[in-house]
Amino acid sequence: MSDSFLFSFLPYAAAGVAVAGLVRRQLSRAPARAPAPDEPWTPAGRAVLAGGATVALTHLLGLAAPRAMQVFNASPARLFTLEAVSLIGGMLLGWGLLSLTLRRVQERQWAQAGFLGLLLAQVLTGLHIAVALRWASAWYLHVSVPYLRSLLAFQPDATRLAAAPGIFQVHLLAGFVLLAVAPFVRARRAVGLALVPRAPESPLLATPREETP
Repeated sequence: MSDSFLFSFLPYAAAGVAVAGLVRRQLSRAPARAPAPDEPWTPAGRAVLAGGATVALTHLLGLAAPRAMQVFNASPARLFTLEAVSLIGGMLLGWGLLSLTLRRVQERQWAQAGFLGLLLAQVLTGLHIAVALRWASAWYLHVSVPYLRSLLAFQPDATRLAAAPGIFQVHLLAGFVLLAVAPFVRARRAVGLALVPRAPESPLLATPREETP
């Protein structure tokens, strides 16, 4: 199977699986439960939230407004700032995911640990690209954005990806795999990964009633 066929077929296959997962979830949706009381976020959960928002924002801005980002990156100082912010966000996201993954492994929750591990692998490949290839936010506009836009236009063009480094191709393919898997992960459990678990009430701490004659 050629690389061009893989990058032309896999995105639509992943999108189809994701849509099927969303439909299946809606059809088998359980009745709404009473909202759980507010619980504090763990440090790992805060890191995932902050790092994920930063990484997602930089990726989406490049896809939605490539010309504006290209003008922004024309200044070396602004380009360096954007690279630094993206790297810090990726490191926060990676640390948070690693902590949550280890926590689920210790609790022997293998399904959730596997999903978090896949997310962590995606982040680690992104960090490798940011450090080893450098100025990824600049060439991202000339390699990734045209390809992603061609997918949205249903005219996939993977010509430029053929010459991209292998680690970048793995990073992109892993993103499509995550797209296919995400709808099958329960949102309530996914959010619960980043919350501080409530301590069970111990009967030893309960005050017994005094019996009166």
